[in-house]
Parts: sequence; structure tokens; C-alpha cells
Amino acid sequence: MELLHKGKAKKIFADSKSKKYVVIEFTDNVSAGNGKKKDIIKGKGNLACDLSEFFFRYLKKKGVDTHFVKRLDGSQMRCTKVEILPLEVVCRNVAAGSFCKRYGIKKGTELASPLIEFFLKEDKLHDPLISEDAAIRLNLASEFEIAFMKSVALSVNYYLTVLFTQVNLTLIDFKLEFGKNSDGAILLADEISGDTIRVWNSKGQSFDKDLYRKDEGDITTAYSFLLEKLNETKPNKVLQREEVLYVSVMPKDGIKNPPGEVTKKALIRLGFGDATEVRMGKIFEIHLSKPITSGLIEQLTLMNLKLLSNPIAEKHNVRMEM
Repeated sequence: MELLHKGKAKKIFADSKSKKYVVIEFTDNVSAGNGKKKDIIKGKGNLACDLSEFFFRYLKKKGVDTHFVKRLDGSQMRCTKVEILPLEVVCRNVAAGSFCKRYGIKKGTELASPLIEFFLKEDKLHDPLISEDAAIRLNLASEFEIAFMKSVALSVNYYLTVLFTQVNLTLIDFKLEFGKNSDGAILLADEISGDTIRVWNSKGQSFDKDLYRKDEGDITTAYSFLLEKLNETKPNKVLQREEVLYVSVMPKDGIKNPPGEVTKKALIRLGFGDATEVRMGKIFEIHLSKPITSGLIEQLTLMNLKLLSNPIAEKHNVRMEM
């Protein structure tokens, strides 16, 4: 097979059966500190592949769009070919790792709610933290793509958190990557394994790559334990997370808006003379029983044209949070 890309822990090959797919091979390579620490740990690649297969299958059943297609022999899996977006998406539930160093927070501090952070995917710069606005201004992702990745990350967080809770483990944080397929759809990609998540038991013991980072234990033993516990879970018992989409519909520029004019006059009468223009529209709050996907957004766009808005006089905007 033709080697397309070689990363720190994976190799990506062209799929001989179809240009639509690639073959991802998980290697036994492990590194930390942006490659400053490196080793080869026998069996690690198979375990990372096993864990990724488990998580991708589970998330697909819950409605999350992923690049996973099929498990192959050894430490390989067939996946949809995607162009990876140059951003790493991190979701945190409990303070750990670089987050503690950055803000002086005590390790193990539970966050009030899940926190999503973005990091620039660039080894030469040591994958720095990047603001959403900076990512948008640098054309690394659009405002919609940022919101989409956040929405999926929160869905993944819910489904993984509940699953780990079944076996008395806590999901501390995790890293995700996303890519676009040939149709432009955004898919959850890369891997989800002990290399990309932090999981603790009730005593604060780690079962992830932190063991390697800190020389505190054998990661193959930890990854095997995670896989064993995951196989004890009952994914069908995990309820679907309710998602919410907001569709705002406004008059197009240049189109008269009588309700807005009436409201403007009322504001002026009440002493709010600074109002120069008021335009009134409508907002639809749509509750969903499955995660948001590119296909669902495409469907919603069609519904906007047919039901929610008048394409001649109105414009619409889809938001995943208010």
C-alpha cells in the first residue's frame, strides 16, 4: 500500500480498493513532550486500535458521524478519507495536565460544566492554545465549523462520560480531531484511545498516556484494563442526548420591515431615542433526539427554504447554541 502520511503514532496508507478510503495503522510508537520523549511499546498499537474501534462503533450507533468504516487485520482500520482541519478540540471535565499549569488550578478540580478549548495543530509551535476568534480570522475554520465541532465534542463528552460512569471511571478530558470528506461533510476523525483521553478511577489513578508521560506505569496494562471495563458496559442503556438547534429568520437587507418600524417608534416614544433602526424576525428552537451532523444541517437548510423562511424576502441563520 502507498504510504500517504506518517505521524507520531499512526501511518496512513492509500486503500487499494477505493480512493474514497484510507487504511490507518496504529503503531507501537509512543511519545510525549512534543516528541522529546519517545519509545516503542510492544502491543500498544493494537490496543489503541481496539479502543478506537470500540469508541467509533459506539458513537456511530448514537448518531455521531465518524470516519470509521471497518476494522482490518492487526492494528489497522479502514476509514473514510478526509482532509483534517488544523485544529485540535479538547473537552475538559476536570482540571488536569497543561490546564492546571496554565491557570494554577489544583489537579482534580471539577469544572462547573464541560469546557471546550481549541489548539492549533502545529508541532513546530508545540500545538498552542488558540481562541475561536483567532481560528476564524486565520481561516482555519469558519464560525459555523467551530460551532459544529463544539457541538459534536459536547455530544461525545456526554456519551463517553455516561459509559465510563457505568464502570465507576471518570472521564477527565479528551482530544478530538475532525476532517472533511470529499462531499464537504465534517466527520469525527483520527482516534479515540488511551493516547487521547484521560480516565481516572475513584482514587485518582490514571489509565491513560499520563502513565507514560510521568513514568508512573505501563500503558499497555492500563489500556487493556480500559478495554476490559468498556466491554463490561451496556451502551444500549445510555440514553440519547437532546440537542438543540436555533434557526433565526430575518428580513433581507432592503426589504421593508413594518413590525420593526412600529417597534422603533415605540422605543423613541419611551425615551430610547438612540434607536436608528429595528428589524424584527423570528427564531425557531428545534430539539433533536440525536447528534448534529452535516447531513442534518443540509436537511434543515432545505426545510428553511420550504417551511421556515421565505427565500425571496428573508434570510436564515442556523446556530447550535444561544
